[in-house]
Amino acid sequence: MRIFVGEYVCGGGLAEKGLDKIPTSLRHEGAAMLRAIASDLSEFATVTVPLDTRLNLDVDAAEIVPMHANDSFYGQWVAAAKNCDAALIVAPESNGILAKSVAMLRAGGVDVIAGSGDFLRVASDKMQTAKCLLTAGVAHPLFVTLADDRYEEEIQMYKRFVMKPRDGCGTQEIRTFDSYAEARALLTDDLILQPWMPGLPISIALIASGTSLTLLPAVRQELENKNCEYAGGQGPLDDESQRRAAVLASRAIAAMPPTARGFVGLDLLLGDCSSEDYVIEINPRLTTSYVGLRQMIHGNLAARLFELETGPVSCNAAVDSVRWTPSGKVWINDTVTQHS
Repeated sequence: MRIFVGEYVCGGGLAEKGLDKIPTSLRHEGAAMLRAIASDLSEFATVTVPLDTRLNLDVDAAEIVPMHANDSFYGQWVAAAKNCDAALIVAPESNGILAKSVAMLRAGGVDVIAGSGDFLRVASDKMQTAKCLLTAGVAHPLFVTLADDRYEEEIQMYKRFVMKPRDGCGTQEIRTFDSYAEARALLTDDLILQPWMPGLPISIALIASGTSLTLLPAVRQELENKNCEYAGGQGPLDDESQRRAAVLASRAIAAMPPTARGFVGLDLLLGDCSSEDYVIEINPRLTTSYVGLRQMIHGNLAARLFELETGPVSCNAAVDSVRWTPSGKVWINDTVTQHS
């Protein structure tokens, strides 16, 4: 089996930019995910990886395809992937990059392990996600956009507010406000405004393959400063929190358009009781938590994409015994492992 893995930042998506224009955090986070997934895939397949050679990135477990800034980016990806049995794409939702990357490879005849076009479209737009979840009765914060202000009266009753890009990736460009009027005045077409909800920020990932959904261990998210910058994670959570996260995640995926496929990450908030739990975002792609999750379970997570391993995931780690940074540094029981 031969598998193409395209990570947008490391894989040439920003090759036309000077290195000093590419945020270091994006490079490190992308490299961490790329190394981790390529390493796991290499245990049962040959892995093909496009790389922006300026980054001097080592991906030992893969065959490297150098990217050239003067040639068509997607043309190079399709050419590198056309002889592969399947492709995985790790790309941001912003500016439609993830959806376009998947569509371009599929148009080139490549089997991309990702959700359907409708699933990607809704999951990549926080307003569409909010509409979908709220219509289905799934707990999700109310919202206001310039295109839809149906909840404006209710939202003004809250004391704190958060505004972020509708197609933002992770915790990029999040802003918080104590004044609804101030936030509302800054709202533009590409932003969504929601009340700030209290709770423990966690994430839970799943792997959709065939007709099955395999839930992975839920983990806490470490967020820094008032704009919620992602600083890594820790897990697994305790059994009760796992149960609550699994129930909410399953309801959220059921409410989305068909069909989920591959890796999907959900950001949740756990309140003081289950009635105060909320779905915050759905990420239709591999997320940084993979670098920690792969250290918590028996077996090979990537093998589940191809049903080479099946059945419920068995966790081999004690509560909160694994933690990681966005750059892929992992501790197990406070002992540093190698970077992923």
